[in-house]
Amino acid sequence: MNSADTPQIALVIPALAGTPAALLESVRRQTLAPDELVVVRGVRPNGRARNQGVAQTSAPILVFVDDDAVLGDAHVIANLVAPLLADPGIGVTGASKLLPPNAPWFQRWVAREVPRIEHPVVTQPLETNPDPPSFYCEITTTCCAMRRTVFAQAGGFDETLVRGVDTEFFVRLRRLGYRFVLVPNTWAYHPAPANLRALLRKHFLYGVGHAQEVRRDPQRARGRQLRTPLHALAFIAFRTAIVLPNVFLPYSFAAPSWKPGFKPLKALTSYVGALGYVWGWYRAAAS
Repeated sequence: MNSADTPQIALVIPALAGTPAALLESVRRQTLAPDELVVVRGVRPNGRARNQGVAQTSAPILVFVDDDAVLGDAHVIANLVAPLLADPGIGVTGASKLLPPNAPWFQRWVAREVPRIEHPVVTQPLETNPDPPSFYCEITTTCCAMRRTVFAQAGGFDETLVRGVDTEFFVRLRRLGYRFVLVPNTWAYHPAPANLRALLRKHFLYGVGHAQEVRRDPQRARGRQLRTPLHALAFIAFRTAIVLPNVFLPYSFAAPSWKPGFKPLKALTSYVGALGYVWGWYRAAAS
């Protein structure tokens, strides 16, 4: 139950179809229940869906959860909200991500190799800001919370990005001076792509979305501006040449370095993301 001194909470769930029954059941078990709950169905891209959900609510605290996630225990919303009330310098709080306990072997393979599929539950608050050079943090809109005033100050989500919506939004918030905290003992279960086709499609679209972001924010280019078709061909040739080496010597973009290991899925998703980047770069130029 919500205490009298706890601000009202709005929970926004973007859902392409149907009712996220498992998620809603986990919401009903929360010790701090949302005062408003909006499921935005059938709206693409998800940035537009989230903006529409926010527009349908008025509570001063916003919680975003993806429709295929399930809150890990009864305290997730309470844990996300508490730091926002205690420290106005915190812009976004987030939950760790874990695979569902019954995840099949392919999803577990993906989680072992592909970054940002999982993040272990932390026992202390972890500040994780989207700073250069990677601009990534360990929080995603899979399960996160913020104050409505912070959301409005940043201008909401970009409704035109096909992927990378949370990263682009978080970078804008970070430039306003806010901090990002992964909350201890707080997690949501979230599945990885179910098969290779879904995995590659997801990462191709990540590449498309990243190209859109870089087009609008050249500070994030890091030498990947494809000014001419020759630049694009050279980029593709280079990424093709390093696919096999990347299987045995994967490159980490989050913490730029080469780390020995055998990670064929990571190499493949990175390559497909690069192809999506080229596609997205010229698609954005034509639009």
